Amino acid sequence: MLNAFRISIVMAILAILVVASILVYSYINRSSIAKEAENYIAVEDFAGRVVKVPRDVRRIVALGPGMLRLISYLNSLDLVVGTEEVEHTWTTPGRDYAMAYGELFRGLPIVGTGGPRNPPDPEKIRIAKPDLVVMFLGYTALYDPDRLSEEVGAPVIAVDYSPAGYVELEPVKKALRLLGKVLGREARAEEICKFIDSVVSDLTLRVKDIDSKPIVYVGAVSYAGKRPFTASQAGFPPLLLLNTNSIADEVSQKHGFVELDFEYLLQKQPDVIFIDLNNLDVVLDDFAKDKVKYCSLKAFRDGKVYSILPFNYYHTNIATALADTYYIGKVLYPEKFTDIDPVAKADEIFMAFLGKGLYEEFVKGFGRGFGQLGDLFNCG
Repeated sequence: MLNAFRISIVMAILAILVVASILVYSYINRSSIAKEAENYIAVEDFAGRVVKVPRDVRRIVALGPGMLRLISYLNSLDLVVGTEEVEHTWTTPGRDYAMAYGELFRGLPIVGTGGPRNPPDPEKIRIAKPDLVVMFLGYTALYDPDRLSEEVGAPVIAVDYSPAGYVELEPVKKALRLLGKVLGREARAEEICKFIDSVVSDLTLRVKDIDSKPIVYVGAVSYAGKRPFTASQAGFPPLLLLNTNSIADEVSQKHGFVELDFEYLLQKQPDVIFIDLNNLDVVLDDFAKDKVKYCSLKAFRDGKVYSILPFNYYHTNIATALADTYYIGKVLYPEKFTDIDPVAKADEIFMAFLGKGLYEEFVKGFGRGFGQLGDLFNCG
C-alpha cells in the first residue's frame, strides 16, 4: 500500500507539472501573440494575400507603375529609401508626382530597373534595407511577392488602383486607405478620399440635367508610347465623369484603347475634338503631310480643336485626369462651368494631391497647356 501511495503522489505531481507546463506555455504563447499584435498589423493586399506589416514603418521602397505616385499623394516621401532607375532617367513632364518631386527621387539609391515589364531586383532592394516593399500588382506575374519578401527580409504588399489609363475612383480610394493604414497616414488618406468625393459630387451636379450634348472625339491618346491622331479610348475617363460619350465608345463594347480609321472620323464628324498634348507633335507632323484630310473634319474647320494634359504615364495620373475633366467640361458645357477657371482649378487639384501647383510645369514641359489649337491647325 505504501508503494501505491507513493505512486499516487508521483502521478499527482506529474499531473500538476503537466498542467503547470500547459499554463506556462499558454501564457508565453498569449504573450507572444499579444506582442506580435502590438508590433504588427495584418492587412489584405490587392492580390488577396494577408500580410503582416510592422506598425512603425520608417523605410519603404515602391516598385512599379503608379506606386511612387500613391506614396507621393500620401505625403510619405520621407519614408522612401530608394527609387527605380526609370525615376532617374525618364523625362518628368506628364508624371505629376515626378514633376513635383523628381529632384528628390534622383537623389536616392537605385533599387531596380523599373518600368511596366521589368521584374524587381531583390539584391538592390535588400541593400536599401526597407521595412516594407510596396509592389505594383502587375509585378506579381513577374515575381512571386512571398519569394521577394523572403529575399529582401521585409514584407511585400501588392497594390493597384485600376487599369492603366483609367480613373476608377473606388479602387483609387481603396489603395490610398490601404497604404495610409500601413504607413501611418490614415488621416491623409481620408483627406484625399474626401477631396475625390467632393470633385465627383460637384461634376455630377453640374452635368445631371444636360440633354443636348455635342459629338466628341479625343484623339492621340497616350498609351505605351507615342500615338497618332486616330488613337483614342472607349470610356475616356474625363468624359465618363461628365456623363458624356465619345465616338470611340461606339466601336468598342469594352472600355479601353482603340485605333480608329480616319474614314470613321470623317463619317462621324465630331463637333469638338481634344488632343493629348503628349502626342500633339505626331498630329502636327501628320497634318503637315495631308492638311486636306484633317480640314475635311468639321471641328478643324470650325476651330474647335483643343489641347488637354496627358494623364497616362507610368500608370494613371489621377490628379491630371481630374484637372482635364474640368477643362473639358468648360469647353463642352460652358453654361454649367461659368464659375470655373480651368487653370486655377487644375492647380487646386494638384495642390490637394501633391501640395504643389503644377499647371505651369505642364506648360513648360509641353510648350502649352489647355487651349484652342486653331493657330496650329489652320484650315483657312
